[in-house]
Order: sequence, then structure tokens, then C-alpha cells
Amino acid sequence: MLWLVIEVNIIISIFGFYLAWKIWIFRQILLKVERNLSLIDNCTDKILTKTPKLLQLRLQRVNQLRQLYQQLNLQVQQVQQVIAMFWLLRRIWHRYSRILLK
Repeated sequence: MLWLVIEVNIIISIFGFYLAWKIWIFRQILLKVERNLSLIDNCTDKILTKTPKLLQLRLQRVNQLRQLYQQLNLQVQQVQQVIAMFWLLRRIWHRYSRILLK
């Protein structure tokens, strides 16, 4: 009977050690996950705090490019008008030169 009690105690002790070992491994895994999540949180916090400034700079640059595009578009229209005027003057010149040559 005494041996049965000793054997049951040994089995309970082994099961307790096994359970403690599994809990210790699970705790180590949870600590690693917590560290990784903390690093991710710090990195994303650094990125997200800089984001509004970067977006503002990009928005300013886009506005500058739009203004430049409008200026260039106006210049292109002016050049097109000058070319059209030269083309019209050329047509008029050819018509009058034909009339004068006849």
C-alpha cells in the first residue's frame, strides 16, 4: 500500500513537472511575442508620427507642380496662337502673291 502511495506521488510529481515545463515554454513564447509586438508598435508609431509632415510636403509639391503645369499650358496655348497667326499670314501672303503675279 505504501508503494502505491509513493508511485502515485511520483506520477503526480512527474505530471506537475511536465505541466510546469510546458507552462514555462508557453511563457517564453508569450514574452517573445510581446517583445516583437512592442517593437512593431514602436516602429509604426515612429512612422505614423512622421506621416502628416510627409503628406503635407507632398501636397505642397503637388500644388507647385499644378501651378507649373498651368503656366506651361498657358505658354503652349500662346505658342499655338503664334503658330496659327504665322500660318494665317502665310496663307494671306500666298493669296496676295498669286494675285500680284497674275
